Amino acid sequence: MGKVVKVLTLSLLACSLFYLDASAQYTHTNDMEGRAVHEYNTITIQGSPYLHPDWATGAVTLSNGTVYQGINIMYDQVKDVIIFKTNNDQVKELIEPVQEFSISYINNNATVNKTFRKGYSGDDISPDTFLEVMADGKTTLLKRTSKKIFDRKGYNSATIEREVQESEDYYVATGNKLVKVKKTKNSLLAAMPEKSDFLETYIKANSLNLRNDNDMAKLVAYYNSL
Repeated sequence: MGKVVKVLTLSLLACSLFYLDASAQYTHTNDMEGRAVHEYNTITIQGSPYLHPDWATGAVTLSNGTVYQGINIMYDQVKDVIIFKTNNDQVKELIEPVQEFSISYINNNATVNKTFRKGYSGDDISPDTFLEVMADGKTTLLKRTSKKIFDRKGYNSATIEREVQESEDYYVATGNKLVKVKKTKNSLLAAMPEKSDFLETYIKANSLNLRNDNDMAKLVAYYNSL
C-alpha cells in the first residue's frame, strides 16, 4: 500500500510540474508575428528614435501568457512599438498584443535593465501605452518617455534638419489606475497620502532628491514596505 501511495504522489508531482511549465509557455524561439518595419534615415536625424540605438537582449510577455526570452529587440519610442529579429534575421515590428517586456543593454560601460508594461489608464494614458516600471508593488511608479521627430529648415537653406525631441511624464498607479505626478515632494506625497508622515521622515533621513529617478523609486519602494 505504501508503495502505491508513493507512486501516486510522484505521479501527481510530475503532472503538477508539467502543468506549471506548460502554462508558463516559455520559449527561446522568436516566431512572433510581425510586419515590415518603419525605417528612419538616422544619418540625417539628431538624436535616436529608439530607447537604445543598437540591438539589445530582451524578453517579451504576450497578453496570452507566452514568454519569448533571449531575443534581439529594439524599442521605438516614436511609434511606441517593439522591433525584433526573426529566426532568419529579418527585422520586423511586433504586432502581437504585448503585456510586458524587459530589455538589457550596455550604456557607458554599465548594464542597464528596464521593464515596460501595458494595461494602465488615466491622465491621457491608454491601456495600449508602454510605461517603464520604476518601482513595483501595491503602488507602482511609472515613467512615460515619448519621442517626436521635428523637421527644420534653416534660413535661406534648402537642407531639412531632423531632430528627435523627447518628453517624460511620471505616474503613480494603484491597481491599473494612474495619477500623474511631478518630480516634487508635494506631488508625490499627495499621490500617497496615507503614510505622508512616514514618507516625510524617510525623505529627510535619506536626503532624497526627488528630481532624481532613483530617489523617486526609493520613496515608492519604501511606501510599499510600510
